[in-house]
Parts: sequence; C-alpha cells; structure tokens
Amino acid sequence: MLEVKNLSFAFKDFEVLKEIELKAQKGQFVSILGNNGAGKSTFLKCIARILKPQSGVIMVDGKDISRFSSNDLAKVVGYVPQRYASTRLTVFESILIGRKPHFSGIIPSKEDLQVVESVIEKFGLKPLAFKYLDELSGGEMQKVVIARAVAQQPKILLLDEPINNLDLKNQVEVLSILKKLSKENSILVISVLHDLNLAIRFSDHFVFIKDKSVFASGGREIITPEIISNVYGIEVKVETSHDQLFVVPIVPTI
Repeated sequence: MLEVKNLSFAFKDFEVLKEIELKAQKGQFVSILGNNGAGKSTFLKCIARILKPQSGVIMVDGKDISRFSSNDLAKVVGYVPQRYASTRLTVFESILIGRKPHFSGIIPSKEDLQVVESVIEKFGLKPLAFKYLDELSGGEMQKVVIARAVAQQPKILLLDEPINNLDLKNQVEVLSILKKLSKENSILVISVLHDLNLAIRFSDHFVFIKDKSVFASGGREIITPEIISNVYGIEVKVETSHDQLFVVPIVPTI
C-alpha cells in the first residue's frame, strides 16, 4: 500500500534523512522510533508532502504521491503535527474541517455531519463539542486535532508524537481508538512515539531510525536489548510479563 524508496532529505547542506526505505500495508499500526533529532518528524512530513525530498519516491497503491492534487492527497493522507495553533472555532467546527476534502460544495452533506458526530463520540468529546478551541486544555486540544484527522477518513494517518500532551489514561484511550480504527477501517496508522512500552503494546511494525537511516525495521522480533541499546545509547533489558514485552532501562546505582 505505502512504499518509500531511497528517500533522502536535507535542509540546505544539512542532511537529515538518507536512503530511507519503508513498506507498510493497510490495517497496520507502525511506530517510528529513535532519539530526538533522528529525523522522525521530517520523515512524516515528507510522506505528507509538507517537505519535498531531494531524492526518492513515495508510492501509495502504486501511485507516486507527487502527482496527486492537494485535494486528492488530503483524501489519502491525514497528518497530525506536533504543534498547532488554537483558533476561535468550536470543537465541532474544527473537526468538520477535516471533512473539507470530501465536500461536494460549500455546504457539508448529511454524511459529513454524521462522520463528525461519530468521531466526536469515539473520542469522548461530546461534552466539549460546542466549546471553543482556545478554552480547551492542552490534552483536550490534542484529542480534537487527532479526531479532525480521523474525520478526514484517510487511507494513511500520520501522527507526530500524538500522545505527548495526554495523561496516561488518555494516552491509552487514544492509542486504543487508533489501533481499533486501523484494524476495523483498514487504515495504515504511522506514528512517531517516544514511549517504547506503549509503542510495543499497540504497534504491529517498528521502524528504528539512527544516523539518518533505518537502523532496523520489522515486527516484535526486532525488540531486542541489542537493537534498542544501539539506537538509544543506553543499556536496557527486554522482559516479558503476561505475554507482553517491556523495555526496562538499566540505570546505574547512584
């Protein structure tokens, strides 16, 4: 479904990504992992066509995304950035904007309104539906931005650190919704995550980026102390409890 071939990107003379490769299928939850500054956000922006790579190609269903119109791309790829500005819109209005690529005119259809109502329900935003964005907490705003991208009904949903402003309960809730959507709606979800244990809990596929390139890519078989220690520069143990893998940093006694 998604194929990235030999993707390289640089800001002027500063190389950020070098010959990145990725193949992913609909219905998968893919985590992009690595240290701060590894190029994870830049990678997502290249897929979303926010940034133009110097070389390489990004294909969706065998089609080069550089040939998509902006509106057609918005029907295929949804993107949730790390940072966003609040505006004087209500939660309902903001999520409705996610339906814009599907509008047949200037007025949303009955289907558009039904999709928005369904997404608001899924994300537990009903009590906030007619509050203004600038009245929300950071965590509430984060859920709205994710919900807006989901309302877009893309084939590929890209999320850049989507749970950073959320407490533990809401982190698990949002990742659970995204995991369920990926399976039930055959959406490819690709997310930059920093919490390795949550990534392991919800992901089907893992991509570790180090030194501008893909260091390791695969399923749970690549969740090893050797790979994680090499990528993050810290010694760890990988343990199993109740059939779940957990990464435990080995911290020297102080």
